[in-house]
Amino acid sequence: MLMKEIDYNDIPLFEGIHPDNLNRLLICIKSFKKDFEKGETIIMEKDKVPYIGIVLFGNVHLLKEDVWGNSSLLSYVGPGELFGENFAVSVEQESSVTFVAVEKTRVLFLAASKIIHTCENACSFHARIAENMFHLLGQKSISYMNKLEIMSKDSIRGKLMAYISMLAQQQKSKYIKAPLSRTQLADYLSINRSAMTRELGKMRDEGIIDFDRNTFVIK
Repeated sequence: MLMKEIDYNDIPLFEGIHPDNLNRLLICIKSFKKDFEKGETIIMEKDKVPYIGIVLFGNVHLLKEDVWGNSSLLSYVGPGELFGENFAVSVEQESSVTFVAVEKTRVLFLAASKIIHTCENACSFHARIAENMFHLLGQKSISYMNKLEIMSKDSIRGKLMAYISMLAQQQKSKYIKAPLSRTQLADYLSINRSAMTRELGKMRDEGIIDFDRNTFVIK
């Protein structure tokens, strides 16, 4: 199946940059593309991360492994979204998580140092991408706070309702498309998959939600 890249005009990092300037910008910030197969590791924990990644198509999961080898899903990134930016702009530039392609994925890599430091030509569009970058870092911090709120709930139902509520706010609809499979969602919420499935069934029976596979409807 032929995968289609997201339109660069729809990538938040490039917001406000005229298409005529975009090619010049991509050259200036040393961009390059790379394809990854399903299950392929993009960045390993402890790797140096000098580049920021943008998903052009596919999906990327952020995984954390403990000393016993147990892996947990911390977050996920879809088309148009950034990953690795927190590590790329840090002093150490060392990743504390592993990034994995969960399907065939194409990534646009950008040199972080070329974004956070203005080029010698002081291009206006270069200043704009730096501004966009800081805004996106702020949004990413908010998303991490949302994850903390979800994980603070002390019941399976509480976590499910907080997660579905977050998606409803993001998608501005009571008809919600979840980006994770049931197995991935259970991993993301750190709950047992069978127990989660039973709780979803109870919530449907009680008229709180309805669902079909990864689509949820808030009643």
